[in-house]
Amino acid sequence: MKWEYAQYDKKLAADLGAYLGVSPILGALILQRGYTDPLKAKMFLRPKLLDLDDPFRLKNLKRAVLRIAEAIEKRQNILVFGDYDVDGITSTTLLVCVLRHFGINPAYFVPRRMEEGYGLSAAAIDRAMAGGTPDLFIALDCGTNAAESIKYIREKGVDLIVVDHHQAKGNPGDDYILLNPHVHDVEGAPWHQMCTVGLVFKLAHGLVKEMRLRNDRRSWEIKLKDYLDLVAMGTVADLVPLLDENRIVARYGIKRLKSSHRMGIQALIRASGIADGEDITPIDISFKLGPRINASGRLADASLPLEMLLGDDFTVCYRAACELNEINKERQEIERGVLDEAMAQISRHGLSKDHCIVVYDQNWHPGVVGIIAGKLSREFHRPVIVFGEKDGEFLKGSGRSVHGIDLVACLADCQQLLGSWGGHPMAVGVSVRTCDIIAFRSQINATIEKKYGKDLDLSPSVRISMELDPSDVGFELLDELELLHPFGEGNREPIFALKNVVLQKEPEPFGSTPGNYRFPIMLGNGAWIGAVAWRFSDNVPPPFEKIDLAVKLNWNRWNKRKSPQATLIDWKRSE
Repeated sequence: MKWEYAQYDKKLAADLGAYLGVSPILGALILQRGYTDPLKAKMFLRPKLLDLDDPFRLKNLKRAVLRIAEAIEKRQNILVFGDYDVDGITSTTLLVCVLRHFGINPAYFVPRRMEEGYGLSAAAIDRAMAGGTPDLFIALDCGTNAAESIKYIREKGVDLIVVDHHQAKGNPGDDYILLNPHVHDVEGAPWHQMCTVGLVFKLAHGLVKEMRLRNDRRSWEIKLKDYLDLVAMGTVADLVPLLDENRIVARYGIKRLKSSHRMGIQALIRASGIADGEDITPIDISFKLGPRINASGRLADASLPLEMLLGDDFTVCYRAACELNEINKERQEIERGVLDEAMAQISRHGLSKDHCIVVYDQNWHPGVVGIIAGKLSREFHRPVIVFGEKDGEFLKGSGRSVHGIDLVACLADCQQLLGSWGGHPMAVGVSVRTCDIIAFRSQINATIEKKYGKDLDLSPSVRISMELDPSDVGFELLDELELLHPFGEGNREPIFALKNVVLQKEPEPFGSTPGNYRFPIMLGNGAWIGAVAWRFSDNVPPPFEKIDLAVKLNWNRWNKRKSPQATLIDWKRSE
């Protein structure tokens, strides 16, 4: 694995650290994140809810607020239609709760993935409206590119608001209200990279402000902070950059998750095996809470986690959370089988060095192809698109990319071969005719080569933030690193190089999973830090010789105790 060192101005890092009252090390890490302006650096380091921008600066948010306020005052029927992933479920929960606070009991709906497909399909709309035609239809986390479905809704005489963050493939119509920063707002706005639940939070903020202007007493009773637990879950799970306003809502929301008053979240946390009182981390959201919500939408009916999050009876919510556990286990079993078959296909056809790996089998469950694409992308360090179940003449697929390659932009150059397609630079949904799958594989690879160069280097590498002297590693540094939390997309956890280290004992295996090791690293003056190496198989660093280590540094919290820990990312013999 290549080690690539971040470049930065050491004097500027020291000056920035001095201004912020932190070490030059932390000053350098902030500088590496692009914050050269001291005031913006201060806002990044110590974000405050007061730093959230005026919600009415979002294009069309005022129009959306006024239409919802009208519906509240006239007690009109509202239907909230959400997507079936974590972002869609949390968005729907948030908006339904806010509307209930203002005396509206909206109908709410999420499509069944296996029967109705993604987003605003005609089948899903018909089932959503089976109980009656609403006055106002609010679509969340879908709808930007659903021109035919939008026309279908509007022809029924229903007003429509779409809140979404997917990139548009054309020019949306003007006979409905679209709230989407990627369509209307300038790039660089602090809310530009928000996922849908973040935008719904902004919408709720705007609604509260409007209702206060109208002297509605209920607007003074609502506490928007109480909804940040939902915002954090959707924001982290949807892999949007944890910068600007995303950083603010995620940081405060993650803190609120531990003490959430929501019975559904309490039940989900317990069912996920997180100990009572333990801090919730982005990793917990990504690998414990989020997958359980997603599993239901992938394999069953996403109304189960939605009802759980809206529920107020812990026993009922916990029963639902345990059911999600079982669905998630089923998902994991299906996933293991598909992953083995996909790996065999890559090996059989020699696809591992393609710029974009494309694999397919019409027998693969469509609910797991996105997960498989993510696993393969991490394994081979390149974009991957996995196609599964056949829908008519089309295979439905999901793709995951790597940093530096915009997969949506690449799909745009292949659209003559595609049915539906869209998403984000790092994650896409796409369908292709079975007869065109080989042509598509060739075209997407040619497109990436054309856009990013024939000699595109996708070999694995580790980005080293800086080299540390062992004496730099102490409690003060670990405390400072916590100021950078939460880590995630756009705010990666820093990796440090420790050079010429000599291990005094051989790493020893631990736990039930093969390939996990632990060992101490001597820091000098008799001090040491415990280190862990996850899934290293037999490639562990040797004792009694000089080696260089690439590590992450953090406090390890377990059973209400904390201890300093280094996590091994890579190692090599010292030069």
